[in-house]
Formats: sequence, C-alpha cells, structure tokens
Amino acid sequence: MKRILPALIFALMAFQGAFAQDPHLSQFYMSPLTLNPALTGAFNGNYRVTGLFRSQWGSILQNESVPMYRTYTASADFRTDKGFMKGDAFGIGGSFMGDHAGEAKFGFNSGSLSLAYHKALDSRATHFITAAFSSGIYSQSIDYSRLQFGAQWDGNGYDPTLPTNEFLADNNKIYWDVNAGLLWYKSFNTKKYRGRTNAYAGFSAMHLNRPSISFLGDKSVRLNMKFVGHGGVNFPIARKFDLQPKFIVMSQGKSIETMLAADFRFLFDERNPTADHVRLGAMFRMVGGDPKAAWRGKSLNAESVVLTAGASWMGIELGFAYDINVSELVAGSRTRGGFEVGLAYVGAWKKRKPGTMFCPRF
Repeated sequence: MKRILPALIFALMAFQGAFAQDPHLSQFYMSPLTLNPALTGAFNGNYRVTGLFRSQWGSILQNESVPMYRTYTASADFRTDKGFMKGDAFGIGGSFMGDHAGEAKFGFNSGSLSLAYHKALDSRATHFITAAFSSGIYSQSIDYSRLQFGAQWDGNGYDPTLPTNEFLADNNKIYWDVNAGLLWYKSFNTKKYRGRTNAYAGFSAMHLNRPSISFLGDKSVRLNMKFVGHGGVNFPIARKFDLQPKFIVMSQGKSIETMLAADFRFLFDERNPTADHVRLGAMFRMVGGDPKAAWRGKSLNAESVVLTAGASWMGIELGFAYDINVSELVAGSRTRGGFEVGLAYVGAWKKRKPGTMFCPRF
C-alpha cells in the first residue's frame, strides 16, 4: 500500500494534466516547433532535424503496474535564402509529438505543419522579426483493455474474461488544431567578441480554435488555449565562455508554469560563436495559477530544479536534462522526477549553402 498510494496520486495527476493541459518539457528549445511556430527556420543552415524523449516518474513506478509517463517529439524544418525582400527568409517545417501516461496509456499523438516568415530589419541580416502559424491533427486515445473493473472480480481474483458491465465510450478522438507565433531576435556586434552577444524574445498562442476533446462528444469540453512567452540573451563572460540566461512562461487554463534558467557555454573557437562547444546549466520550475487550488495558500509553488548538460559538434547537438523534484510531492518522489535526452542536427546543402543570416542561439 505504501508504494501503491503514490502511484495512484501520480496517475490521477497525470490523467487530469493530460486531459486539459499540454505536456511540459525541460529542454523546450530541443523541440522548437512545438514551443513556437516562429522558431521554424530559425537556425544557421539549410535544414534542421530534432528529436527529444522524456520519461517521468520511472524510478518511482518501476515496481508498480502503472507504466512510467513518456513524451517524445520529432521535427524537421528548412530555411530558404529568399523572401519577398532582400535578407528575408521563409521557414517551413513539420513536427510530431506523442504523450502517453498511466495504466491505460491515456494520451495523444499529433502531427503539424508550420510556416514562418523571417523579416530582416537591417541590411546586414542581424536583426529580424518573424511571424508564423502552424496547423495539425491530434489523435487522442485511451486503452480500456489495460483497466480492471469491479465486475471482473470472480471472488478469488481478477478475471479479464468477465464483462466489465460498464459503458465505455469510443476510445479514440481526432481533432484539428491551429497555432500562431511571433519572434524577435538581434545580434549586437562588439569589437572584442564579434557576434557573441545576441538577444531574442518570442510569443506563441496555441490551440486557437479550442478543439473539442471529449470522448463522449460533449462540445463544451474543449482544450484550453495556451500562451507562451520566452526569451533570453547570450553574451561572453571570458575569452571562451558565454553565459545564456533564459526564461519561459506558459499559461493554459488556470495553470501557469514559469522556468528560469542559465547555461554556461565553453567555445572551442571563440572567433566562431556557432562553433563546437559544451554547456552546463540549471533551471528552476515553478507551477501554480489557481488560488483556490493553491497548496497551503501559495498561488505559485516550487516544482523542480533541472540540471542540464549538452555538447555541439559538427552540427550535431546532444542534450540531457534531469528534473529534481522539490514540490510537496517530495515525500513520495524522494526528489526523483523526469529524465530527458534530446538530439538535433543542423546541416547545409553541398551545392547551395545558406546565405549569411544571424539566428538566435538557445
């Protein structure tokens, strides 16, 4: 019972969160198109491929029948060298996200296409503003065969051959989704460290059409819109060291999540800010938003401290993150939370390399 109770609590939390809210990621910039469609094409190259896998509560539920909770994303996007005016560029991309939680593997799979236009605000292609939108299809599902019901108790134990005596609605729901985003970014050229100082800020509005997500066909049960604000700066602090403070704030329904973070980058070539490097960082996540549901009167609560590490080599970037739980669930989680691994590759065509264009570094 001591092991089962925390598992039930986590299962209920995941079910409620997955039903009304989007899953969260610690390495949010390793899944750029699901964060903000305006990040489509925001990189130094012709094309980019990314993938990310997140596993949560695996160490807590390893001895229980409830599987660990998993989220995975993948995307591919391209940037053109031409727009309506000199220095402008189009970004085109596609992304996939899957999220499954709990005993019945409640969750969804989604596929989206995105289009962005990067408008140059100067002749040197160091200052841009981007507008974008994306649209996609969600397939939401639940596996009833993994659930056990009281009517299937035969007096001695669970018998899966017995009828459930329950009305089970259609276990699959498909709906359409629409998102939009804005992004601003600029490079500040300095005499000592050319191109290593830059800043960016973005905003996205997700689920603008508020699709119906009820398995029972109740049109009043809709996915909440999500609003995301994010930004950061990159600046040198020594000959080969850069500091990258950043933040993200997400609001969906009555839920608010805030992350404050900073990375230290060690550059192998200080003259090339996009060159190979290694990085170490940390994040602090806070959650809340609903005063009526606040724990002990606090509307914003510490949720986790996230440790991050990564490396970039010849266009390949590998990143890791681990969430150390510091919330009121620490008695059950014993500080153990989620693990993430992300992989990205930025490449260029051999016969048509990208034009000179600054892109923000996340």
